[in-house]
Amino acid sequence: RSPNPAARPALRQPVLRQPLAPASSRVVASLPIVDVPALAATAILPSLLGLWKREYTVSYGYGGAMLGAGALALSRNAGASPLVTLHAALYVLYGARLCAFLLYRETQIPFFRQLRERIEERAPQGSRVKRLPFCLTCAFLYFSMAAPLALSAAVPSGALSTVCLVIGYVGWAVAAVGDMQKTMAKRVNGGVVTGGLFRWLRHPNYTGEAVLWFATTLVGAIGFAARPGAGAAGWLACSLLGCAGIQFVLAQATTALEKRQRDKYGDSEEYEQWVKSSWKGLALSPG
Repeated sequence: RSPNPAARPALRQPVLRQPLAPASSRVVASLPIVDVPALAATAILPSLLGLWKREYTVSYGYGGAMLGAGALALSRNAGASPLVTLHAALYVLYGARLCAFLLYRETQIPFFRQLRERIEERAPQGSRVKRLPFCLTCAFLYFSMAAPLALSAAVPSGALSTVCLVIGYVGWAVAAVGDMQKTMAKRVNGGVVTGGLFRWLRHPNYTGEAVLWFATTLVGAIGFAARPGAGAAGWLACSLLGCAGIQFVLAQATTALEKRQRDKYGDSEEYEQWVKSSWKGLALSPG
């Protein structure tokens, strides 16, 4: 008698498992990659250096806040996303370079030590607590400038995000070279600098920095577009506010420097020719 087919044990069908995509192509699950309390701490703590020397809020405090924010994002990312790593590393490079440059300038060039003391003399006298509102206002700006890091985990790999990061690194390099070139030239002759990058950009340190922060904000905006939501919208709003704030600060600094240079060198034919053949960057006045 033939055996009953129903009594035969069912054969197990092999389960086909889909291989996981490589980490570089997956969106990091944890969004945002930084949180409000931690990012706020990286902005506030360095800014409190202004309680010691007022000028330090906008110098070492600024650089320290960007360095801290980038290091925080790097530690949370742990190499999971190359794009997040590159985005965060840009903040680290900016902050570390700025702090090192400021330290060199302050220790090696007497003029900048004197400038620091003049700023200190104009600071509110009496209790150091009077400086706290200024320190916290700057800290809020730094927090907002670092907000794009919270969105970078959602940024998909692609040409647009890559181009934005490349532009950011180019801006960083222009600002760094401009700072060092101007400092070295000032030590030699003290006049207006018209060579090197300054041949085309009258203030490459400001222009490069403006480009850098605009590019890193675009990276955050791409992340929001990829994974919109209420939380992401908050980070995007902070990012846009930070970008607008630093662009205004840089435009204000450019305008003030333009006025000082014109007052000092305006009668020079060389200066007038330089102005005609170079771009001053973003400013609050035309010309």
